[in-house]
Amino acid sequence: MKTALSILLIATSAFAQKSLKTDADVAGAKFIKAVLNLGAVELNVKKCVEKSKAFKIVYNYSEDEKLPSLSYDVDDEKGFFTLSNGKGSDNLPFFGIHGEKDNVTLELTGSVPLAVEANFGVCDANVDLGGMMITSAVFSTGVSSFNLDFSNPNKVSCEDIKIKTGISSISVRDLNNARAKYIELEGGVGSMKVDFGGDLQSDCEVQIKTGLGSVEISIPSDINTTITTPESFLTGVDVAGFYSEGGGVYRSKVKEGPHLRIKIDSGLGGVEVKAY
Repeated sequence: MKTALSILLIATSAFAQKSLKTDADVAGAKFIKAVLNLGAVELNVKKCVEKSKAFKIVYNYSEDEKLPSLSYDVDDEKGFFTLSNGKGSDNLPFFGIHGEKDNVTLELTGSVPLAVEANFGVCDANVDLGGMMITSAVFSTGVSSFNLDFSNPNKVSCEDIKIKTGISSISVRDLNNARAKYIELEGGVGSMKVDFGGDLQSDCEVQIKTGLGSVEISIPSDINTTITTPESFLTGVDVAGFYSEGGGVYRSKVKEGPHLRIKIDSGLGGVEVKAY
């Protein structure tokens, strides 16, 4: 069975010049991939409480010539959701053109496994993937304020979570709830706050990389943790609540249970790690 929503969206847009509101049923999909390509956007993403829905969206856009493009197709029990506003680098505020941002509230399914791939230009994004069935989540942002939370445990094991940003302020919370095997956080210029709250159910490898900026990492004291920090004199490192094994390696007092291994690679800036 193959289902398409793109025709429905075109009809809806014709009646709403500045605002779009629509949704779609899961329609037999047993796995959904969501791809977001958005520039100049204020975005809120959360779990959809209606189990039958693949997504629900309210999209307020600022330009008649930049109507958002949205589609949802189901083929061979696989759903493919795409959302784009067609705004590239020539639409970003720091180029002096089209300074207003679109405003989007997007609810994604929590009833079937979901992979998320998002590419943002200038954005203010608040993404809560808690309580969903996330198999993979990849985010790439330009100039951004980006907040990611797993407010409730992921219902399935997640292969990877990757975040890559340019000039940014990043906040990531409750990462242990993601049930991820591999996590990669890469920041260019700016600040990064990372909280490993939640329930760590299996081993997890973490790579944290920054160019110029500060990194703050918070880790529960009852988790089996190994932290490897940079030894460069260009990076100030402050680790509290863990004991040093030498060579920039720190360990938790807890040695049993799933193992959280964090490797930090920082350029110019400061790194602060604390247990709580």
